[in-house]
Amino acid sequence: MTSNVENNHNRFKHQMYTYIIIAIGILLGVLFTVLAGLFTPNSTGYNLLTNLGSGLIATAFISIILELVWSNQRTEDEKSELQPIYDRLKDVPDKLSKLEGRLEAFKQLGFNNCYESRSEALQTFLGYAQLIVKDEVDTRSELFGERSLQTTINIVSSSARGLMGYLDREPSQLQKAWRDLITISPKNFRLLLTHPAFAHLRQPAEERASGDIELEILKTAIYLHCVAGMKASELRLYRGSPTVFAIQVGDHILVNPYPYGTMAMDTLCLEFERGKEGSYIAKFTNMHFNHTWAFIDQPSKTVDNKPLVAGIDTFDDILQAFSECTYLSNPKRLRLMRTQVEELDTFTCITLKRIMIKKEFAIAPPASKKPFTEYIEKNNFVCSDQEIKSPLLDTQAVVTG
Repeated sequence: MTSNVENNHNRFKHQMYTYIIIAIGILLGVLFTVLAGLFTPNSTGYNLLTNLGSGLIATAFISIILELVWSNQRTEDEKSELQPIYDRLKDVPDKLSKLEGRLEAFKQLGFNNCYESRSEALQTFLGYAQLIVKDEVDTRSELFGERSLQTTINIVSSSARGLMGYLDREPSQLQKAWRDLITISPKNFRLLLTHPAFAHLRQPAEERASGDIELEILKTAIYLHCVAGMKASELRLYRGSPTVFAIQVGDHILVNPYPYGTMAMDTLCLEFERGKEGSYIAKFTNMHFNHTWAFIDQPSKTVDNKPLVAGIDTFDDILQAFSECTYLSNPKRLRLMRTQVEELDTFTCITLKRIMIKKEFAIAPPASKKPFTEYIEKNNFVCSDQEIKSPLLDTQAVVTG
């Protein structure tokens, strides 16, 4: 742009000099013609001055004509050079209008950042969570009343496996940090997990084996209840398929939508700032966390005559959730295989004890070595890979899926 201004300035100076020279030529031509009148016609002086005067005048007029022609040509050349610039600039007002709209949308939404995967986002939110726990460590007695969004770390997840890792394996450094933070400061958290009876709705999309997600949820519930000491005020199950993984830490909100075709852990995460009450994201977080958390106290919120949200107060509540992992066509046939039930027994009675070496359980697991196996035998359940032998159940269709 600066170069164009300089070029225009130079052309203007050139034109001014040209017109000055032409004007001088005309004046000299007129002067010579007048002076020729002082001499005798046809004399040498007369002829010389007359020819010089007419020549200068003629040359000046020709120069004017040529300058006008060249000026028009230069204008056309300049226009053709500037046209691409004009074409690009004509869209600027529209683009600025769209940009203004987007900036206003970001402001209204409180949009702060985006992440390629959940693990990347969880690294940032771990820092937020550690600050919340640190700030609340001396005022923990205040948390036993109404829990606010500002003093509690709220998590809505399917199984929390992406957050804490596989509980019977060595976690990543990030997952271990989250696991330790929750275990040490359970009263700072509220976790709403998917009820295991509804976990199978996600398994085909994630290409998971039958029973995998149910196992993850049940193990998470066992760990959080027995090791972290969480009860219904911190740990609940939601009878429904998840739509979004979400964490709220103070004013920071993480939203990770569940895609239909794959696991959410490897997809887009969005970070928002809650902002003032009444903002778009504040309304969402209040409905997604506080409002949903209150469903446990609302008798009208039911699914198949069972509470939409179920709290975990005792190990029996976990066994009850386990007992609902059955086929609709046969409420006594579990979706889990015998080996998966045995895996739950092993996790509860062996794996947890290894985890708790030199530590005491916050809430001791059942004394039985096979609580889940004994439960299904006591209540006449069968696993998905077993034949039904009870005469009472022989009349029902045996569908293994």
